[in-house]
Amino acid sequence: MPNDDTPTQEVSTGGCLCGHIRFEATGEPYDPHVCACPHCARLSGGPLMAWVGFRRTAFSWTGPGTPRSYRSWPTMERWSCPVCSTPLGAAADGDEYLGICVSALDNGSEITPVGHSFRHNTPAWLPPIPSTQPLP
Repeated sequence: MPNDDTPTQEVSTGGCLCGHIRFEATGEPYDPHVCACPHCARLSGGPLMAWVGFRRTAFSWTGPGTPRSYRSWPTMERWSCPVCSTPLGAAADGDEYLGICVSALDNGSEITPVGHSFRHNTPAWLPPIPSTQPLP
């Protein structure tokens, strides 16, 4: 009989546009934010990209396909679908967390950014996302 005091783990799912790549992450999303660095702008095809982190140990690619990997820096790997080219995520070597593109999540519209990286790169016509983090 299940113990009613056992907390349920939040499960986030997602994938690419064509359905070739699917993934699952268990646990609370970490540090949702937008980034306007030159890499994110080029990868997204827009002025910024939205990211959310998950622990590597709680993340898995569930298929049916395997993502394509690209090393955008010597210590940074990025993933996309080899069929439809949807950006899926990225991780720095050795980091406990990996970043998943909010646009690749099935529930991405429920994610609220808490910060804005590379604000100075944001085009003037798009106001920076204000940080929702408490000031130090």
